[in-house]
Amino acid sequence: MEMLSDKAYAAEMRAHMSDLWTQEFDPAAYAQAADATFARVRAAIDNGLGPQSALGREIAAEWLAQSARAMKRAPDQVFLDWQLEQYRKHHARSARYQELMAVLQGQAPQAPTGREWSWIIDAMKQLF
Repeated sequence: MEMLSDKAYAAEMRAHMSDLWTQEFDPAAYAQAADATFARVRAAIDNGLGPQSALGREIAAEWLAQSARAMKRAPDQVFLDWQLEQYRKHHARSARYQELMAVLQGQAPQAPTGREWSWIIDAMKQLF
């Protein structure tokens, strides 16, 4: 309950979402890209392939291109740096928030995507 009532966290998340959810943002395209990327990442993990593999680099480049397209941004170094910074700042706490919200709503927590995000972020660090 503490996290959910933390006004500073709520303000931080609103600011983060306002950076993401601009008029140019296509949430359907982003969700589709994320779903496809996570499926590929899970398959790579299941097959013992790490983010530093050739497939890791391929998936990372594709994710960068697709997520940039969904945000109407260029898939360049600036966008890559922005994505890495967003992950660094928000991922752990955001994942925990989503887990807690599911529990409070009487739902089973979603399958954790933390390992997939960590994998794709490590893969993206190889780009450029």
